[in-house]
Amino acid sequence: MSDNKEPKEKEYMKASKESLKHPPNNKEGLQEPRTTGYKPLQIGIVIFAILVLIVVIIGISNGMWGLFN
Repeated sequence: MSDNKEPKEKEYMKASKESLKHPPNNKEGLQEPRTTGYKPLQIGIVIFAILVLIVVIIGISNGMWGLFN
């Protein structure tokens, strides 16, 4: 049984030595954070919320819905 394992182990060792010669491109240190690209969407949601608040405030102050008459 040990004869069957030895060629496999040798192949594994050979493959691992070859992979060590060409390591993956791992950058060390600080890196720029990945951005998701939702910035315009967030700005749009904020602008929409502000506009809705302005319409509600103007509507209440002018008695548009008859709430405080």
